[in-house]
Amino acid sequence: MSSSLALVQDLGIALSMAAGMGLLAKRLGQPPVLGYLLAGLLVGPYIPIPVFADGERTHALSELGIVLVMFVVGLELRIKRLIKVLPTAGATALIEVGALLLAGIGIGTVLGWGAQGALFLGASIAISSTMIVSNVFTGQGVTGPLRSYVMSVLVVQDVLAIVLAAVLTAVAAGQGLEPLALAVVVVRLAAVLLGILALGVFLVPPLIRWVKALGSKELLVVVCAGLCFGLAFVAESLGYSVALGAFLAGVLVAESGEGHHVERAMEPVRDIFAAIFFVAIGMSVDPRLAFANLPVALVVSGLVLVVQLLSVGSAGILSGNGLRRSVRAGLSLGQVGEFGFILSAIGIQAGVAPPELAPIVVTVAVLTSFTTPIAIRHSEGLVHQLEDALPQRIRGSLSLYAAWLERLRSQPALPPKRSPGQRLLWVLALDGGLSVALGLGVHRARPWLSTQLERVGVSPGQSVWVLLALTLLLGLPLILGFARGSGRYAEHLAQRVLPDSQSQGRVLLQRGVRTLLVLCFGVPVAALLVPATGLLSGVVVLVLVGVLAMWTLRATEGADAELRSGAGRVLDILEARLSEESSAGGSLPVAPGLVEGTRTLTLLPHARGAGLTLAQLDLRAKTGATVVGVRSPGTQTQAPDSHQALQAGDVLVLAGPYQALQDAEQLLLAGPASP
Repeated sequence: MSSSLALVQDLGIALSMAAGMGLLAKRLGQPPVLGYLLAGLLVGPYIPIPVFADGERTHALSELGIVLVMFVVGLELRIKRLIKVLPTAGATALIEVGALLLAGIGIGTVLGWGAQGALFLGASIAISSTMIVSNVFTGQGVTGPLRSYVMSVLVVQDVLAIVLAAVLTAVAAGQGLEPLALAVVVVRLAAVLLGILALGVFLVPPLIRWVKALGSKELLVVVCAGLCFGLAFVAESLGYSVALGAFLAGVLVAESGEGHHVERAMEPVRDIFAAIFFVAIGMSVDPRLAFANLPVALVVSGLVLVVQLLSVGSAGILSGNGLRRSVRAGLSLGQVGEFGFILSAIGIQAGVAPPELAPIVVTVAVLTSFTTPIAIRHSEGLVHQLEDALPQRIRGSLSLYAAWLERLRSQPALPPKRSPGQRLLWVLALDGGLSVALGLGVHRARPWLSTQLERVGVSPGQSVWVLLALTLLLGLPLILGFARGSGRYAEHLAQRVLPDSQSQGRVLLQRGVRTLLVLCFGVPVAALLVPATGLLSGVVVLVLVGVLAMWTLRATEGADAELRSGAGRVLDILEARLSEESSAGGSLPVAPGLVEGTRTLTLLPHARGAGLTLAQLDLRAKTGATVVGVRSPGTQTQAPDSHQALQAGDVLVLAGPYQALQDAEQLLLAGPASP
């Protein structure tokens, strides 16, 4: 059989099986990706059935799928949008990727895979699946702020995945985990990225706009495909993955403002070769090896779900996305994506990761693909149960915290030369970078230092603790500098929202922002240091996270007391003019002195909320707002019980972000309740 005919045969077999299994998966309510993986398993070399495709030729075709998928991922990223979402989605993605890296490295170390094998396991499970989340959101009709937030986190994750792919390619090429070598890799990668983007941003966007103006969809697709594969070739020539070049091509095309048109035009071609990519992944899995490693895959799957929920939920709350949206985002991102296959393949092909990594990653991807639609479907109910379990003081404080950060983001940015916040961030980056450099330097000099310590009578077991104490002693000024800098930055932000320095709410805001800064720095750095220094860095981070969480939660007591006091003052002020305002209906102005993030509301006789309890309205779970005070004729209640029935004429004090307050007002006043 000629090579061209053999290629057509493999293409026909792979696509036919992918089509059949994809339709079956869709019929069962699962993402088509699962069907593609199953199709690859069926046509691969490990299951003795008559239908068989050549692995090498299919793998070569799958490279086209990688290139086109990464190109479309790049189309979703505009540089301005990336900068805009960094304070929220960027912080979440950084903490989440660092946490899963740590978790995967820990499991790999326990399995005895060595530092490099453990690093590849951590990287393979650290990135969620844009394709799966997008398909499930579309299928379940998830829209609005939740979808926007989750997709922004995925975009930042993809950027981090590109960096991980470049670093792991260098590790696989034999440079190992030597800190100096990895630092050179990162600097070289940054230079390549800046060089390509700086040159391309002046050439590519005008070219794409000119081609689009010609009105030929065919030419637009051909030009974009040429850019995509051309930059993929350039990236591979420079020693990087083809995914990097394709991704950069997508970013440059997106800067033209025509990214959506290009994406729609190239979607059919991308979908075809993306299916082949997943078929090739399925073909590489030996079912016997997958079954032998099933217990490990189950543990890793559980770890992905739990760590995603905790890391994304915590980072989302601290970055001001509210409890409801943050928890739902954590449940939505609990899967392993297409980058996991790419990163694991780099390590396996180079021989630095064990062969069982591939079946473990594929099994985890399949299991988490099944759990993702279920988790998203039941996320509202889970959020409701979580909110019911939380004390009232924490619920109200979290609503206000989200409102404060929302107000901060809505303020106009100061020019760079006048912004003390940017100067503080540069100081933080310097202190953090010097701390990391010191730790890596001590690690590099560890053999020589251990020898010197042995000469003065220190045993090898004792030298480990002596070196740790020495590192902490030398790094103490830098660590204290970072702690002071993060405190000053948090105070700067809090002052912009809550000028009253005695406000207990300001204390909560400062502690929350400070905790977020420490986690954004500490978690990723620990993930990078663990392969070189051992699991001690990870243990230190876990202890630090626990201490910071308790420290921040303690501030909710004062903030809640202040909120209740403010709500009481508002109700007292309104009592004298309740009859006037209730005749007008709607929302009332917030009284002076009450903390930001609250609104008063009067229930009219025809209001939907009249006659219902807060539990029946399910106000918190549906809107994210919290009722912190109720004034009924003759009575006044702070922190009302969920079973308290609301009556016409009641004045409610609500706390939460602007959109949550809008949604709560709509829910309470949207007319008579349905029978």
